Amino acid sequence: MNRRRRRWWGWCALLAVAPACAPRERRFARAPIVVICVDTLRADHLPAYGYGGVETPHLDALARESIVFDNAYAHVPLTLPSHATLFTGVLPSQNGVRDNVGDPLAPVHPTIAALLKLRGYATGAAVSTFLLRRSRGLAAGFDFYDDAFAGEERRGAETAGRLEAWIRTVPERPFFAFLHLYEPHTPYEPPEPFRSRYAGRPYDGEIAAADSAVGAFLDFLKARGLYDRSIIVFLSDHGEGLNDHGEDEHGVFLYREAIRVPMLLRLPGGRGGAPRVAAPVGLVDVFPTIAEAAGIPSAGGAGRSLLRAGRDGDPDRRIYSETLYPRLHFGWSELAALTDRRFEYIGAPRPELYDLAADPRETKNLVAALPREFRERHAALGRFQGPPPAATAIPQEEAARLASLGYITVRRAPGAAPLPDPKDEIETLRPFKRMFARFYAKEYALAIAEARAVIAEDPRNLSAWRVIADSLDHQGRIEAAIGTLEEGLRAVGREGVVEELAQAHEQLARFVDRTGDHRRCEEILRNAVGLGLGTEPIRRALAELLVRSGRSREAIETLAAVGPHPEAKTLQVLGRAYAGEGRIGDARGAFDAALSLEPAEASFLVDRGELALREQKPAEARDWFERALAAEPEVPGALTSLGTALAAAGDSAGALRCWERAVERDPRDFRALFNLGVLEGRLGRVPEARRYLERFRREAPRARFPQEVAEAGRLLEATRGR
Repeated sequence: MNRRRRRWWGWCALLAVAPACAPRERRFARAPIVVICVDTLRADHLPAYGYGGVETPHLDALARESIVFDNAYAHVPLTLPSHATLFTGVLPSQNGVRDNVGDPLAPVHPTIAALLKLRGYATGAAVSTFLLRRSRGLAAGFDFYDDAFAGEERRGAETAGRLEAWIRTVPERPFFAFLHLYEPHTPYEPPEPFRSRYAGRPYDGEIAAADSAVGAFLDFLKARGLYDRSIIVFLSDHGEGLNDHGEDEHGVFLYREAIRVPMLLRLPGGRGGAPRVAAPVGLVDVFPTIAEAAGIPSAGGAGRSLLRAGRDGDPDRRIYSETLYPRLHFGWSELAALTDRRFEYIGAPRPELYDLAADPRETKNLVAALPREFRERHAALGRFQGPPPAATAIPQEEAARLASLGYITVRRAPGAAPLPDPKDEIETLRPFKRMFARFYAKEYALAIAEARAVIAEDPRNLSAWRVIADSLDHQGRIEAAIGTLEEGLRAVGREGVVEELAQAHEQLARFVDRTGDHRRCEEILRNAVGLGLGTEPIRRALAELLVRSGRSREAIETLAAVGPHPEAKTLQVLGRAYAGEGRIGDARGAFDAALSLEPAEASFLVDRGELALREQKPAEARDWFERALAAEPEVPGALTSLGTALAAAGDSAGALRCWERAVERDPRDFRALFNLGVLEGRLGRVPEARRYLERFRREAPRARFPQEVAEAGRLLEATRGR
């Protein structure tokens, strides 16, 4: 074969196994850019990757026009840190986001949205889980970031509709759009017709539902003439265990079912589709890919452009993955991995090495059989790992929300080093999973039974004691709940995990406070601080108690010990303390700071409205209360306060309607009840006024409403006989 023929044949071979040549710089400049992430989607559960158990016609069609990456890997099998790496092109050990809780993404790490915004792109995102709320730092660079929904998640079709509405507002500009769908994350609850179609296989049913939502979104792009002009990246943030190695869900292990994800890249006009690339790639590569395809220089990071994958002369590239979830939430060892074309090496107390070509399901550990490959990879792994962060105190409310999605925390008292291997401990999670599943299904008697079984094996397990106490509380047995927590704290003593001990003290104080023993509640919280358990939630609970007792200055002093980046709930309590001291400007600043972190939190909106009422701005207050009710129709206090704003604006009929609805919802809404009596009297409807006032005086606790009870008595006396 002569030299010319050899050269020609070499180019043909290259084109047969790799994407079309990377476009020249700026070839797709100002093209629309769309990234779609379907959460928790294993690559091997899609037909495009050879799976026959589910139908995904829309993703199949997209794959036929895309470069398909057969071996794409997540760097963390958790939602928040995986997205942080996706958005920044920086590995988790470098960007600092290594768990679903803890520090948010710092502004020092620019996002792809920020890079594109500087180049004139409109930037918009819509997400489907509270894990990606803007306070976690991922909204940086986005003009529009829709995370406004109640609960832990929302349906992908609704999220797609929010993003479509935003795209309609930027018809003349290049845009970057990010769409996040939470299906098929647990709990698996596919809507019809997918629930019936995939009965017994709800994970696949949710994949089919996600495919439907993605298809509708792509149809929207086609109808607006955007699809063919766009750079489209489709991927997942991590996979799902499905019990392949003993893990039902994800977070603990780094086997392929947890970190291998689908990845499709469609270039404008379908250029480059549809070869398949076998070279290993990672989510870290998406940032430089978008930058190159858009013709934008970007700072160097850990990623490499996918436009060059498979033909960049680096067949031995290794993709780094890690999980600190076992360490931070269970007290087990963290894990880290390197994955290349041939092998996956998992660094663990008992390390693992798998030949992916011969053993793709990773069933045969070859560490002993291949000592040279093991030693070389073991040494290389250390170049990627950073020191593990300390466990973070998780606020009670957030811990509950995480557990409802399967992210449980069972922090045991410290044991002897070294930390145990997750492989040896994974089965111990099953009782806890059952316990929490019963609790969040509101099967409280069964939850108590499961928790007692845990305590029988480990009397110092404070998590189980707390589940029993919470279950008793939900059964209306508050005194039994208090006794259980006290017993649990005695069993654990001073040797428990600080964060868990602090949460148990906070929980105990909350129960005691509800019995009306506020002095004892304060004593519990102050004792916790004295024991070295002065976490932010403990100090916040103490400050909230002080505000309610009229000691706002002490509350402000208590919160001064919180760090420089307080949580949104802490800012809310600080705002209430400032308001109690008459520092209206400071209160407004604190509430606005809380809203900047969680703009859809209804209680923050209510507080902002209450402040507007104090400033005698009823129209502004009405707007805040209406926004709160739109975000959460059952938010306490909003209807009553809206009625007050309407009354101040002269809308007596509207005020009466609000207060009547408030009392219907909660017969113990004594503020609304009193207001009804007063306004009915002012309107000359004496019988109605007396009926409300008599009920108020009979039922309202005098300790909480001393002035109102006295005024009700005076009004009743004044209208006697009328």
